Amino acid sequence: MTRSVPRIAVRRENTVFLVQDMQRFLTDPNAGIGAIAADRGVSTEFDEYYEQVSIVTANIIRLRDFLSSLGIPTWYTRWISEPSGSKTALNTALDIVPEDGEQAAEIIESISPAHHRNVFEKPAFSAFSSSTLSSTLCECRIENIVLCGVMTEIGIQATALQAMELGYRPMIVGDCCAAMTFATNELALDGLSFGVAKIRPWQELCYGLEELCRDDVALI
Repeated sequence: MTRSVPRIAVRRENTVFLVQDMQRFLTDPNAGIGAIAADRGVSTEFDEYYEQVSIVTANIIRLRDFLSSLGIPTWYTRWISEPSGSKTALNTALDIVPEDGEQAAEIIESISPAHHRNVFEKPAFSAFSSSTLSSTLCECRIENIVLCGVMTEIGIQATALQAMELGYRPMIVGDCCAAMTFATNELALDGLSFGVAKIRPWQELCYGLEELCRDDVALI
């Protein structure tokens, strides 16, 4: 029988905020999956998803700014397809993932990082498919990964599961993640809350981390 994740000790130096795949092709209804859905006449099937994306984007900005004030850095991932002729089987099958340099591959401007040092490109669902993320986490001695982005039931879930398997402590910010529907988001998060990751809304997480303003550690 699974059990809830134990409390996590959060310090400025052992924690990172990871924003996953907030790129145009996954967040802009006029690009990527949104454009394909419109072309096929099924765009209404994505109404709940894009409603969540709008809410999630605003929440991520607020949480990022708060964590930055505490000294916790923000990292980003981009899901990038390989050049034609060398694509993975996954990206060939999906045929929606843009290559580097395409506008659809860019992180949306409202949350775009100030510099590219902390942007990790990946060819698959999990953030750990990046060729450099694991080594950078080790170099920075990161233990806790505060995770958010899209899509909850695909990339976020894959990253959280792999993070746990590799010995990291994932914390997923539930209202900073979007899934195909509100129900799917809740179902995926409920499943991950038992034995895999801490699940918290962004405001509750901020409240819990306020202890870092007064001490070197906060227990979540």
